[in-house]
Amino acid sequence: MALVVFVGSLLGVMALGMPIAFALLVSGVALMFYLNIFDTQIIAQNLISGADSFPLMAIPFF
Repeated sequence: MALVVFVGSLLGVMALGMPIAFALLVSGVALMFYLNIFDTQIIAQNLISGADSFPLMAIPFF
């Protein structure tokens, strides 16, 4: 059932015209609400650790 919540929210948000990166974030939050493990600290920590990647930082320079 969790897969249905994730994919359903992902496709629903993408159908509204949201970019894929933000749609993944919203569908992840929807899944966290469904599983009752929602914590804003987890979201903030994953956003910061994901943006602190040296290979991803090189992309804008190309």
